Amino acid sequence: MAKMKYADCLVQKPSPFPLELQRKGGSTTKNPVPGVKATHLMTTDESVQAGFFTVDCTWLWSGAASGPVGEPHTHGFSHLLGFIGGHPDDPQDLGGEITLWLDGNQEVFNLNALVFVPAGVVHGPILFKKINRPVFFITIAMTGKYSRTAAEQPDTSRKKKYSIIDHTKERFSVAAGARTEVPPPTPPPHPSTTKGARILHIEEDMVKGAFYVDFVWIFEGTGGAPAPEHTHDWPELIAMAGADPTHPHDLGGKMSIVLEDETHYTDKSTLVCIPKHTRHCPWLFHDIKRPTLVFSAGPQGMYTGSHKKD
Repeated sequence: MAKMKYADCLVQKPSPFPLELQRKGGSTTKNPVPGVKATHLMTTDESVQAGFFTVDCTWLWSGAASGPVGEPHTHGFSHLLGFIGGHPDDPQDLGGEITLWLDGNQEVFNLNALVFVPAGVVHGPILFKKINRPVFFITIAMTGKYSRTAAEQPDTSRKKKYSIIDHTKERFSVAAGARTEVPPPTPPPHPSTTKGARILHIEEDMVKGAFYVDFVWIFEGTGGAPAPEHTHDWPELIAMAGADPTHPHDLGGKMSIVLEDETHYTDKSTLVCIPKHTRHCPWLFHDIKRPTLVFSAGPQGMYTGSHKKD
């Protein structure tokens, strides 16, 4: 059977080492976080998909780090660090404690968080003080090729130039002094039995200069994403990550995504790198039996698409 045109858009392998946890001189160890059981899950950038941005994912399963990992550094691009835990009884609970050094400040997380780091802000190292339940650690950078410059962490705290998002958008938004109601989510176009929770979301109306990112847990069921077939003027990431420590690369079920006239199925943790102007969706979830993390991202400040023009 001939290989489908968009088969390479489905990425399931990691880079050699988690990008934000690299050490000076590029040295690495087998375990990216000594003291913590972890799986470096999957990575993409322009070398994997032409014109794409950088995404790097690691599961932290359990344990306590023996000390901070990584080093203070800066980038010439904005990026986002995500710490996502949660379970059906308390979806926003991180299930551990993590400290991140940011421009002279020590930020401690015990709830899910997205950290938006503008270009030039010193950040690192990271202390994974305790991981009681699985925590998904992700880096999303608006660059095709990840690079960094070593820097000294300031001795004293500074005015915060970064932003921490630990909530989804409120039901009401305030713009130009007016309070307006945010429209309810679009109902799914397909019958759904999924049970889950929206975890975190960021766009530039929440943080100036930010880009679009969205995280959702699906705990079980069958259904699909709410978007119909559409295109974007920008490349989009959509992804699913299984959360089973014994089989980290397996989803708790199967998903399918339509790219142009091709339907792609997978039961593996997958980053789907969709080139700009490529028709895609429906995106369907087939009989999810175990908690699965679903997320999407793009370089746009606000989510836009051909289905949103009206």
